[in-house]
Amino acid sequence: MTNTPSDTVKFDGEEAGAGYASPFLDMIATGFILVLTVVVMVASFGLPVPGGMATAPGLLPFMTAASLFIMALILGFTAYRRRQAGEDMAAEEMRDLAEDKRALGLALAVGVYIACLQYLAFQHYVTLAGFQYVFSAFEPVTIVALTAIITLYWRGPLWVTLTISTGWTFVLSLVFQKVFTIPLPGGF
Repeated sequence: MTNTPSDTVKFDGEEAGAGYASPFLDMIATGFILVLTVVVMVASFGLPVPGGMATAPGLLPFMTAASLFIMALILGFTAYRRRQAGEDMAAEEMRDLAEDKRALGLALAVGVYIACLQYLAFQHYVTLAGFQYVFSAFEPVTIVALTAIITLYWRGPLWVTLTISTGWTFVLSLVFQKVFTIPLPGGF
């Protein structure tokens, strides 16, 4: 059995080229997270407290937001120190046009998906093998949206993408309806 010297093994990150984002992007993320956590902490105080503080429903959101607030401050501090040290990425290194187009397509697909669930809502009750199944706008809208999103990031055959989207959507729908008994969006 041979041992590999420890200096030759190096963790490269989740992705081969992964590393810090630019200090500018980290500062933007810090600002966004700080604002979001303050909103959540303030909103958690607005929740009623039926028992003592230990059973307050706003306690978990407050504690989660507070810890995220601290982590965002640390991110901002390290980004500021990296910026002061002169570390910055060139503009051409920061942007990848193909990836930006895919991200924009993803955001657009999610926006259209949410709008379709809201405005194309319907419900039909179907009995299959003795079980009542509620078929709503969730199923067709999710199949189309999921197929579009998978197609953005994977160049496989359309029939495979459609099969995966259909199978996943119906399994998810059945689990939520029959196991959790939770209605899905896209109904009334």
